[in-house]
Amino acid sequence: MGASGRLGLAGFVATAVTFGPARNGYGLFLPEIREEFGLSTQMLGFIASGLYAGYLAALLAVGLLAAGTGPRLPVLVGLFSAGVGTTLVAFSPNAAVLAAGVVLAGTGAGWSWAPYNDAVGQKVPASSGDRVLSVISTGTTFGITVAGLAALAATVYGLPWRAAWFGFAAGALAAAALNAALLTRGPAGAGDVKTVGWPGLGWFWCPSSAPLFGVALAFGVVNASYWSFAADLVSGVAGSPPAVGPLLYVALGVFGFAGLVTGEAVDRFGLRRTLAATLVSLGVATGLLGLAPGSLPAVAASAVLFGSGVMFMSALLSVWSSAVFRERPSTGFSAALLLFGIGSIVGPAFVGAAADEYGLGTVFLFVAALAISTALIRPAPEGDVHERGPCER
Repeated sequence: MGASGRLGLAGFVATAVTFGPARNGYGLFLPEIREEFGLSTQMLGFIASGLYAGYLAALLAVGLLAAGTGPRLPVLVGLFSAGVGTTLVAFSPNAAVLAAGVVLAGTGAGWSWAPYNDAVGQKVPASSGDRVLSVISTGTTFGITVAGLAALAATVYGLPWRAAWFGFAAGALAAAALNAALLTRGPAGAGDVKTVGWPGLGWFWCPSSAPLFGVALAFGVVNASYWSFAADLVSGVAGSPPAVGPLLYVALGVFGFAGLVTGEAVDRFGLRRTLAATLVSLGVATGLLGLAPGSLPAVAASAVLFGSGVMFMSALLSVWSSAVFRERPSTGFSAALLLFGIGSIVGPAFVGAAADEYGLGTVFLFVAALAISTALIRPAPEGDVHERGPCER
């Protein structure tokens, strides 16, 4: 197997584990966790915010580790974190151990994302790089689908929710073994990477970057709020089928594959129209759950719109940051991810605190309004993006 095949397979499996059950399994099993530990919605929101804080901390730390060791070590750290974290959740005797496991599992996604981008840039021919990265990113939707199916199986066969987390832990350790076998040891060679110092804060701020960072922040709020509480919202309606939460996640994962055509959509309709349509889709999807969490057609439509919209939006942030920061796109994208991470921490904490006062459905309508209003933020016209990027001096 060539370098492209090894990286594609290893990255697909790692992304499926870390961005699937390790990061999103908490929201999927929130109804069962609430019932067993007797936690308030506010406390559940704080735990979810801690999960995304762990993800952000790992995302910021991975650059320091990968620079000296290469991608293999941080990826393995991320997968072992996911494995140990999901094991702690499976065995958790109290809410404190549960929270620690959730946060530790969530760091796995932060550790394992950036190293694959670097590895593909170093080891894969430029003509194949986009295809390999596409394969790796598809692991997210696959992992979410598998997590939903695991929860569905536990529901159908009457297994305890912890049984699914044992399965998640086994999957994380198997993924770690596979990546240990497929990824090469040691840092990249001196000729593989161009070393450039981190720019000052002033480099990031300009009229074209402000809309990018604003959308990234709002998307973080909407994204984390939905993943943290959607299953709890639809499962909490009187008379709802026990399998509605797991089925929601399965549908979210399946329709996430629509994100693979983001590039074609931007080429055909332009960044502005594609971005606005995606944000409106996310807002409508969130609003449908807020208005009619007990309606199966509304839940299904929400899954279609959000599953496809969230993957579109993730790709659009990359495309947009590359247009704004053409000379150093990875640095600009990292800044956008930082704002996304901050929004992801704020979102669940806000939803959890406000839901105890106003109800979870009402708060989802607030989040929906944020997504739709964010669609009014417009990127710089494509014609204004010059060769060096509009933010670069």
